[in-house]
Amino acid sequence: MKHLLFVLTALMLVVTVQAKKQKVTIDGTVTNGQTWFYLIVNEDTANAQRISVIDGQFTVKVKVDCDALIRLDVYKKLRDRSPLVLIPDSKHITVSWPDKQISGSQQSQELQTVSKEIRDLSPEGFHIDVFTDNPDARQKAREKEAAIRQQMFAKQMHFTKDFILQNKDKYYCAWIMYTFHNPFKAELEDMVSHMQPSWANHPILYKPSSAR
Repeated sequence: MKHLLFVLTALMLVVTVQAKKQKVTIDGTVTNGQTWFYLIVNEDTANAQRISVIDGQFTVKVKVDCDALIRLDVYKKLRDRSPLVLIPDSKHITVSWPDKQISGSQQSQELQTVSKEIRDLSPEGFHIDVFTDNPDARQKAREKEAAIRQQMFAKQMHFTKDFILQNKDKYYCAWIMYTFHNPFKAELEDMVSHMQPSWANHPILYKPSSAR
């Protein structure tokens, strides 16, 4: 009886593990002249798949965990620029690389949209030009620039925290946490530690961010 119970338990575990897998067909078009790219699951760059492009189009089939984060990129190392990140919430996802459009995956579209909004709120690149040799004027300009950047960071932080609070059940928030570079990130991490969402233990959050 104990042996039968053990076998049934083992079978249930196998079924549970298999149920968490999703078969996904990903296809689409790429930019002119592009002949290949990498498909990277959960930032496991050591096992990145090199996908061939034929006549500007590609098709690839993968079997991944249902909570996987799939990055399509020409670089293994994650850069600050926006990559295509897909959520396997359907069996067929189509992408248009040139304009970063995604169809067939609502959550992939949501992540693409909010990632852009967060990046657009960043003060990175913000600068006040000073056309004077007056040291006092230059100093005041730099102080004003720093104050504005601080305000922009605070606004970015507020938006990101609010989004995660309102979408705490969306596991793609793990990607937002992974790529978030605001100097107040510790505050965001503290909030998440108190929330304890289901994605708090997502494997991507145990990797050092290569986008820094």
